[in-house]
Order: sequence, then structure tokens, then C-alpha cells
Amino acid sequence: MEFTAEQAGIINSRSANVVVNAFAGTGKTTTLRGYAMARPRARILYLAFNKAMAQEAAGSFPENVDCRTIHSLAYTAVGYRYRHKLGTLRPNDLLRHYSDVSLLVADVLAKTLENFMYSADAMITEAHVPDALPMSDRLRITGAAQQVWRDIIDDGSSLPLPHDAYLKLYQLSLPVLSKRYDIILLDEAQDTNLVTADIVFRQRCGKVLVGDRHQAIYGFRGNVNVMDMLPDAEVHYLTRSMRFGSLVANAATTLLRYMKAETHAIIGGGAMAAQPDRLDHARPFAIISRTNAGVFNQAVNLLGQRRVHFVGGLHSSLFGKLRDIYGLWSDQGALVQDAFYREFGNFDALATYGRETSDKEILSLVSIVNQYRTALPGLMDQVGGQACATAAEAQVLLLTAHRSKGLQFDQVLLDDDFQDLVDKRGRRTAAHASNATEFEQEINLLYVAMTRARSAIQFNRQYLAFIEAVDKGSLHPAG
Repeated sequence: MEFTAEQAGIINSRSANVVVNAFAGTGKTTTLRGYAMARPRARILYLAFNKAMAQEAAGSFPENVDCRTIHSLAYTAVGYRYRHKLGTLRPNDLLRHYSDVSLLVADVLAKTLENFMYSADAMITEAHVPDALPMSDRLRITGAAQQVWRDIIDDGSSLPLPHDAYLKLYQLSLPVLSKRYDIILLDEAQDTNLVTADIVFRQRCGKVLVGDRHQAIYGFRGNVNVMDMLPDAEVHYLTRSMRFGSLVANAATTLLRYMKAETHAIIGGGAMAAQPDRLDHARPFAIISRTNAGVFNQAVNLLGQRRVHFVGGLHSSLFGKLRDIYGLWSDQGALVQDAFYREFGNFDALATYGRETSDKEILSLVSIVNQYRTALPGLMDQVGGQACATAAEAQVLLLTAHRSKGLQFDQVLLDDDFQDLVDKRGRRTAAHASNATEFEQEINLLYVAMTRARSAIQFNRQYLAFIEAVDKGSLHPAG
């Protein structure tokens, strides 16, 4: 196998700790495989972001590599004891279990526990409580959350135990992986939560962190970029993309330079179409939307025109939630199957909950119901009836930017429902200043979506407005 000079530098590194900044499509998995093959006598643990990645790696990495997820390690050690009560912990579960808790308090408690489980901390403190609350309330919530945690990890309690709870218990047990492994390869390190980082960084063995900080899109799950947490590591970059050519490479480089002060340029190494900025509509293409509402709107617009496929099984999960919320809107309680939605009783209560808790998924679904109203059931039936079961049958693939992570398509059309990057004067939008962290996540989502394209791409209005501002000089590089 031939490697680029960048890849060879990583594979041949003699440093105990290595950090690899790998831009989209630059062959990080191939590089890690080469790294492992160059060390046939080393016992190596490859930690993947999800089960699918771990299974795929297991089929291609050499035999001296154990390909796992951090949750699979934790389940083997701790989680199996709770297999009878594993499940998502929702505010409604707390309402049923504790008679003196309101919905808003239950929501705060659930978020507090979530923050604790994602953290490296040994116990729940007021630091895990949402900081919008006054300190006196935060102290009360802290005590209540500590009791809820004790009830959750009680195997005789009816409260469900989330998968992240047994991972937390695993971390608190201080596992020693360095007895079994000489090197840990942590993939997708830009989307690692602190509880996982604590487990990895405690090990007295070599560590290789690989990721792309610009593909960090799971901040809402408590995930952070841990690639800067190994100060003594040898730092490498993978900048040559094997997926796409110069059009996407230059577009992505410009976005990151002007919006995130990235100083490294992405180099296009893949072959693109003769007119890479135009789709060939005679061939299949993917439409990547920011929201579930965007996906549904695209499906409705394509009715009777194109055969569509919902990537990743989005169809069934999205439609199930829409039917539940439509049942609330239309006062047809029999349509509401999910116990979570039944707890609200009516549509306005759910919409209020979505706004007060800033739940983007609920707000997106509520917007679909508000948009289509009584036409929604018929449209869902039409869309569902015309959707293809497999991608091979379809002319258009529909998915969100979050689901597109790790995938690639010959042709990509970017939906217009992404975050505006610039205002009418060509300057960064007010969202940039009001919530810099969330704005950065939105930029990352656009970067992820655009870098899925191998052959051709049709940019959305948000990117075109941004590049126009760059060309006019009204927008300057960040930093």
C-alpha cells in the first residue's frame, strides 16, 4: 500500500502520544490501519465512535487490534448487570417516579444528570446544573439529582438506566486498560465526551488521537474536542482529500479560514465532474438538510417527480414522531403512541416545552405540523408510499447533516435550511456573537455536509451569500 508523505509521517512516528488532525476524506482510517500494520507485535485497542465503525474496522484491521466502542467495554464490565432496565431517561420518567416534581424541574434534573454522566467528575455538584438557575435553586437541584442518581443505579428501581450511566460507572471504577493494551487509537476524537477522555488519558500506554475539530457536531451530547488535551503529543495533519477535488476543497478551506481562523488548506485529490458546481439530474444525488423539517419538505416537493430514499432509516422514526405530534395538535389522543408525547396532553404544552428547553428536534417537528396542519397525514401517506426501501432504487437520497457524517455521495445538493452565515450587509450574523459555541456547531454542520460530495455539488443560499461577501471584501478572515 502506498501512503502519502503525511500518512507516512504518522505511521513511522516513534512518539508515545500522537495527535492527527485529519480533514474530511483524507484517509484517516487507512492511516490508522497502516499504523497498526507497522506494529504487529503491539497490543492495540481501536476505539470507534459507534458500533458500525467498530464492526467495519474489525473487518480490515490486523489481528493485533481489538476494535471496540467505549460503551461495549463498559457494558462488558458493568452494563450487563443492568440489562433488565436499560433505556433513555426522560423527564416523564421522573414525573412518574416522584410525585412532588414538576415537568420543568424534571427537565432540569434530567439535564443535570446528563451533564454529570458526560463529565469526568466523581460526583454531582452544582456545576452540573444548568447555570441559568440562581445558586440557591442549583444547590437544591444538586441534592435532588444526587438522590435520583442513587435511584437510577439501584438495580431494583423502576427508573431506566441510560447507556451513558453504565459508562459513567465504568469510569468511576478506574479501569486499567494498559494491562491489556500497549496503544490506544481513539478515532473521532473531536466528538469525545470527557468521561471517555478520562478513561483513555488515565491509561499508561501509547495514545493516538485522530479527528477533525471542524466535524465536531455533537456538542449537544456533551461531546468536546479532546485533541488539545495531550500537550506533549506529536502533532500531525492530513490535508489531502481522496474524496473530492479542488472545488469542494477550496470551498471548505474558505469557509474554515473566514469563519474559524483555520490556517491549514485542504488539498483536493479526488476527481470531480467537468462542471462540479452543477448536478447532473439524470443521475442520482443526495439532498442534505439541516433539520428533519427540511428533509420532510424536500420529500413533499419531490412527490410524483422523483423516487426518494430516506438514508439511515430516517423515514420510520421521523414519521412516528410526526404522527404523535399531529395527534396532539388535532386532539386525537389515540394517534399518540409514544408515552413521552402522551404526557403533554396537548400540542401547545409540547411546543412550550420545546421552546423552554431549547429542544431543536421537538421545535423542528412542531414546525412541520404547524406548516401542513390537516394535510399532514395525507402527505405522510403519499411520501411513505412512494419512498424506496433501498438507496439503489432511488433517484434522490434524503438525510440530515448529522446523519451524513461518515458518508459520501457522488452528487450533493445542500438544502437552504442551514444557519445564515452573513447578514444582508455581508457581515457575520448576530448569531455569531450571541452564542459563539452554537454558531460554530452550525458552521461545522455545513462543512460536514459539503464535504460529502465526491463528483459534484450544488451550494445552498447560505454558502453563496457567504462567498459573495468574501469576494466583495465585506467579510474578512477570522482570528
